[in-house]
Amino acid sequence: MRALEIIDLMAAQPAEKFTLSDIMRFTGTNASSLHAILNVMMQRGYLLRDPERKTYRLAPALVAIGEAAARHDPLLEQARQVASAWAARSGRETLLTARAGSDIIGVARFAVQAGMSTSLRVGQRVPLRAPLGGLFIAWSDEEDIAAWCAPRDQVQGQVVSQSAREGHERALQLLRHRGFLVSLRSAEHGAFTRHLADVEEGAGAQASLAMLLAAMDNGLYQPPEIHPDGEYSVRMLSVPIFDRHRRVLYNIGVSYPHEPVRGAQLLAEADSLVEACSAIWADAAPAFASGNT
Repeated sequence: MRALEIIDLMAAQPAEKFTLSDIMRFTGTNASSLHAILNVMMQRGYLLRDPERKTYRLAPALVAIGEAAARHDPLLEQARQVASAWAARSGRETLLTARAGSDIIGVARFAVQAGMSTSLRVGQRVPLRAPLGGLFIAWSDEEDIAAWCAPRDQVQGQVVSQSAREGHERALQLLRHRGFLVSLRSAEHGAFTRHLADVEEGAGAQASLAMLLAAMDNGLYQPPEIHPDGEYSVRMLSVPIFDRHRRVLYNIGVSYPHEPVRGAQLLAEADSLVEACSAIWADAAPAFASGNT
């Protein structure tokens, strides 16, 4: 388990190199246990150590594992192509995310301009709990939905209020009706975005994240109605990608500039992105039929 935490830590900050002290602080592991874990990971080719600086980073063996996983998932390559094409066509940053157990993870990022950044980096994880990741949950079973709508805060031991839980349930109903998510800008989302941009892993970061999520417990910040003649301050337009079992595995999110967007334009772009994401399954179907997944 600790080895996976180390991989997640380094994947979320690929430009960084970590000392033994860094990894101890982030994982809460003592020095002797951590030495043993790191030695095994290096022997297996998962980590490399700089003997001069005494730092660790991810090793090429993990690249091979990622390539193997991608070959087993025809949806991934199709999703990457759609996200890349959308970024080029719209001139906006586009982020491909995936459900990773109880988390959401950044899979690929396509930015038209250098320096542009969404709230989630490639390799970075955030918890799949309300109000985050509604598109991954909206079409799930009742147990999955209930757990998402009313998660227990593992850091502070708090439970969301009844009104917040009902708000999340209504938000999921609206997602299923529309088939896409329009996230409006808010002070809470702004604070959350800044946290993710500057975050370092560890218990303190988790506590800070928990407080930010609690402050966002009043819904998914989507407009109840989208009027063609209206104007909306949109943070992101997101559309789910289903697999053959009707599970949402991926999500394409398109960032918007600060200028208001007219409702007619927003609806047209949402319909177009939904159509493109729906076609991903059709394009990947031959690979599924041939047993490549």
